[in-house]
Amino acid sequence: MKKWKILIFALATLFHLILIYTVTLNTGEKKTRKDTSIFKVVDVEEYITPEPIKEPPKPLPIPKIVIPEEEVEVAQDDISEDVIETEKEVVKVEHEPAIVFLPQHKISNPPGIPTKDILDKIIYPALANKQKIEGVVYLELYIDQVGNIRDIKVLKDPGFGLAEAAINAISGIKCTPALANGEPVAVRFRYPVRFRLK
Repeated sequence: MKKWKILIFALATLFHLILIYTVTLNTGEKKTRKDTSIFKVVDVEEYITPEPIKEPPKPLPIPKIVIPEEEVEVAQDDISEDVIETEKEVVKVEHEPAIVFLPQHKISNPPGIPTKDILDKIIYPALANKQKIEGVVYLELYIDQVGNIRDIKVLKDPGFGLAEAAINAISGIKCTPALANGEPVAVRFRYPVRFRLK
């Protein structure tokens, strides 16, 4: 019985030694293969030749233009002694001085804009009416010190022809001029035109 125990112990030890040896050989092979494959990947290198640097073209020389220097003499034969007078009058054209339009915050009384006249002239654009579009057009009116609208600029346009309709309605309208310290002045005045369907 003792011999069998020693024999089983010896066989188990031998089996374990063979197993450990096999495992170390396999792991060593895998390690070698792994290193080889890494070596191969690192060893392959792509070499790209750089493109030659192109030099900019040299500018063409500018031809020199030589103008010959010549003396020019102007001779006057006779001195005019006769003076011819005409009866034409000299008309001086006076230019209208540039109008300075004050900003809206510098006036004491705003211009009087006839809203009823504008509403009577407004034609609702067909495209906006068809698509049931409503909106507000913001205009900047340049009104001179007499009350004439000199210029109209669109500040905000919702589109669909609403701005054009507002400009057409306001064009040609006579306003009451704005006042600054009791005197009529030219002003830039922001004016909203609201388009609303009934």
